[in-house]
Amino acid sequence: MLVKAEEITKRFNGVEVIGKFSVEVIKGEFLSILGESGCGKTTLLKLLSGILDPDEGTITRNFSKQGFVFQDDRLIPWRNAFYNVKIVSDEKHAETLLKRVGVLEHAKKHPSQLSGGMIKRVCLARALALDPEILFLDEPFSSLDIVTRMKLLKMLKNLWTERSCTAVMVTHDPFEAAFLSTRVIVTGRNFKNYHIVKTGSPAERNLTEVLSLQNKFIGLLEEMVSDA
Repeated sequence: MLVKAEEITKRFNGVEVIGKFSVEVIKGEFLSILGESGCGKTTLLKLLSGILDPDEGTITRNFSKQGFVFQDDRLIPWRNAFYNVKIVSDEKHAETLLKRVGVLEHAKKHPSQLSGGMIKRVCLARALALDPEILFLDEPFSSLDIVTRMKLLKMLKNLWTERSCTAVMVTHDPFEAAFLSTRVIVTGRNFKNYHIVKTGSPAERNLTEVLSLQNKFIGLLEEMVSDA
């Protein structure tokens, strides 16, 4: 167990975003948090990672190194891709990771010269350059076209398998959750109503099984919206 959250509550300006929610993140799993926009997913991710503190409840973290891929890219705009990865690692490791994510030939380009997909690859390389025990991902592919997104989903699944890294990802896309996850929290607003679905290893999941899981998640989301 890498993270244990017990009865956590978070409010912003007096409005409860997460209410008395408990969850554990198990070492080696790919946990996805799936829900509609504004339901508190990103807030939960930041609480689990330590970026935010809960107003009530406790969070225990049993890791020393983490990587975080944010919704916005947060690259240094006046520095090239190579520097943006090297700054948290070293030259050799940065080169290895940029090659692994498929953008080494663009290493000398600045963020403004890169496509959206390339920028996401650089962000992922930078997060992995820290050799994290746990990787947090906040809707990392939401702004990409479907072809680019599928390429990056496959790459992320392969990287997760290769590195035996624990991952926690926020998404509003049932397909992403079905494609990548070993376990999925499907949630309504404020995490008052949610389902936890164990899905097994994504490496062994064929497309038919992915689509079946996707449909299951869509059904759970629709059920929670109708109950709200």
